[in-house]
Amino acid sequence: MELKVNGRDFPDLTASNVEDMLGVLPYWVGEYIIYGRDMDIVAFMTERYGFGELYRFKGKVLPNGTYRSKDDPDMPYVARMNTPSGNVYFYEYAILALPLPNGEYFVTRMD
Repeated sequence: MELKVNGRDFPDLTASNVEDMLGVLPYWVGEYIIYGRDMDIVAFMTERYGFGELYRFKGKVLPNGTYRSKDDPDMPYVARMNTPSGNVYFYEYAILALPLPNGEYFVTRMD
């Protein structure tokens, strides 16, 4: 359950900075790794979030973890965690990409 910082795109960020930036999100992904194996990761994170359904952003996650939408500049991930479902990517502004069984990602904001 290691949170891996993207040092390539964010060379000045320390692990401590990233933990402060991401808040509880990595902890919830860690809980999913431990307890949620029988549950869809989007449903698990929706339950943890507790504010109703998560909004799915349009766009896609590229093979290198960068989020691409048609309206904004590409957004490199700040950190990632490997789960049984695939990598979860964390971006600035409390945006994260949750892996889906079909290989796509559910990109949402959980602030």
